[in-house]
Amino acid sequence: MDKTINIDTTTRDKFLDGKIIIEQLKDGGRSGSDTILLSAAVPAKFGDFVLEIGTGNATASIALAHFVKDIKIVAIDNDDTNVLLAQRNVQLNDMNNQITIKNLDILDTKIRSHLFSSKKNISFDHIFMNPPYFDSKKNIIPTSHHNKIAKTFSVNDLPKWIDAANNLLKNNGTLTIINKVENLLSIINTLGHYGSINILPLTSKRRKDADRVIVQLKKGSKSKARLLYPLIMHNENGHYTDNVENILRGNTRFDIQQLNYKHQ
Repeated sequence: MDKTINIDTTTRDKFLDGKIIIEQLKDGGRSGSDTILLSAAVPAKFGDFVLEIGTGNATASIALAHFVKDIKIVAIDNDDTNVLLAQRNVQLNDMNNQITIKNLDILDTKIRSHLFSSKKNISFDHIFMNPPYFDSKKNIIPTSHHNKIAKTFSVNDLPKWIDAANNLLKNNGTLTIINKVENLLSIINTLGHYGSINILPLTSKRRKDADRVIVQLKKGSKSKARLLYPLIMHNENGHYTDNVENILRGNTRFDIQQLNYKHQ
């Protein structure tokens, strides 16, 4: 692995109202509101064991570790630069006791043995991921290598990620995904084999179509699928709504199964 990253190629940015600091590439996968919303939607609690797939610079894992202090997170990525940045950010935020970064590919057929060594029967309580949004066969490919990794995928890879995640998830555990609406059918078709799903549309303003969704699987559940009332990101003056503002500032998480989106 390349052990150096030119400081001129990165920025240091504050999230959760300055509660965490993240070093990230200027030209690559950059964290934003989706990253924080994803972390806030994972229903982890005290003592849980959690996996993030495709962690990038580890913002989502670090945010989740801030929300829930006493959990253990393994965050994986198959890009050397992302892994190095993620490790730096974990150390920068003093979370080495909560988060372990591993240079792994979720599609590796030996992923379980790489994650657990000899402890083959261990599984995760919760898994979450923010996969690339754009099908490389249908969209313009970014010129930057790291942008390409962060934003594009092969059309067949997303269901494979979901299948691999399910194999690492405990029964009654959750798999939480944020992605574009155009990938929803592929996500539903794959998740539906494994349990019940809740779909939370994200819309920029009232009366606007949703362009992103958070989808959450509860493995093994027989409950009916639910399409929830949309989470509205902005009010009419362009500012974040109060619910979203509280999440992005790190003041609260939310439960996508609750109409007010907040943990009780």
